[in-house]
Amino acid sequence: MLFTYQALNQDGSVIAGQGHFDDIGGLMDTLSSQDQILLKYRKRRFILTDAIDSMIQPRVERPDIIEFCEALSSMVASGLPLLESMESIKDTVRNKRLRKALERVIREITGGESLSGAFRAQPEVFPPMLSFFCNIGEETGTIQEALKSTAEYIKRVDDIISQTKRALIYPAFVISAMGGVMVFWLFFVLPRLVDTFNDMNVVLPDMTLALVEFVEFSRACWYVFPAAILFLIVFFCVLKKHERTRVFLSMACFRIPVAGKLLKNASLTLFFSNMSLMLRSGVTLTKCFDVLETTFSNPAVTVMIARIRQAAGRGESLLNAFALTRFFDSVTLRMVSVGESTGTLDQRLQYLADMYQEQTSRSVDVMGKMIEPIVMALSGGLFVFIVISLIGPVYDLISQLGGG
Repeated sequence: MLFTYQALNQDGSVIAGQGHFDDIGGLMDTLSSQDQILLKYRKRRFILTDAIDSMIQPRVERPDIIEFCEALSSMVASGLPLLESMESIKDTVRNKRLRKALERVIREITGGESLSGAFRAQPEVFPPMLSFFCNIGEETGTIQEALKSTAEYIKRVDDIISQTKRALIYPAFVISAMGGVMVFWLFFVLPRLVDTFNDMNVVLPDMTLALVEFVEFSRACWYVFPAAILFLIVFFCVLKKHERTRVFLSMACFRIPVAGKLLKNASLTLFFSNMSLMLRSGVTLTKCFDVLETTFSNPAVTVMIARIRQAAGRGESLLNAFALTRFFDSVTLRMVSVGESTGTLDQRLQYLADMYQEQTSRSVDVMGKMIEPIVMALSGGLFVFIVISLIGPVYDLISQLGGG
């Protein structure tokens, strides 16, 4: 429930504010913890307005969280109190949704909640890894390291997603333009040309006649296409409910040329990066695998992590547990073996994370360079198709008129 209120400070000044509280008691407890006295308050009655305002506010992006974690880590490391640091950051945040979320975090911490618990209460704003690392930092007294680890993790995720988007922007634009041109020619230009050709008794090529039949079928039975799309959506939703099918499809995605390698390298980058960060923070291996299982949404990766956890729980060495999954290459297994035998597992895993991130960048570059000639070939094929099926009869008609 949203309250607007006025309160009296210790120095006699009157402040105004607003915030979400369960009831008036929650508001009074929060103000009391800040040595403030409630003067008057009012409940916001326009619930629909608040909901619309929440919907139109800009979403919190990954760079916003990275900047927040790095700033808070630096302030805490320099000796500033946590609440004072968060107040300073809140005043400089431009994103309204994040600013409101930080206001709520500050209120909950003031009311006695832990930092990790305050973050965990708003999963739509703060990622689960932030509350997890903060929980570790609270237990070990290294909250600044926890915030730095979270920023590092989110930065890796953002780099991978940004690289992939950059590689796909150009082909997506070209393919969309080609689709628009194709639809325009088929459904607007072709019918008019066909009527003209029929009036002039021009013999149309078989390809053009086939196109005409397709357009007529599309217009007469237009409902077939949305029905087919709906059927495919329902079919895939049913398949996703079966765990074995989801795992099979995920493993099949890893075998797709170029794109499959990119997907696997990106997954391994995040896997080894997260595991290295958690081990450096003092998390046990068992807890690492429990957290990693909930971090990944890819069923194949989740099953792989579960197998490693089960093998390690039976007393197998980490090397054997990794090898049993048949998911890792020999270089990865060698690094795990060296790290396990020398007690530098977190360093070896960080090396693997950096190695797979570099491979991910190379895969993105290769995919971008491969897609460009494919898109150019498709564009050329579309041009040839239009010339043969549509423009060719136009030249025949001009020739007949010139000869006549």
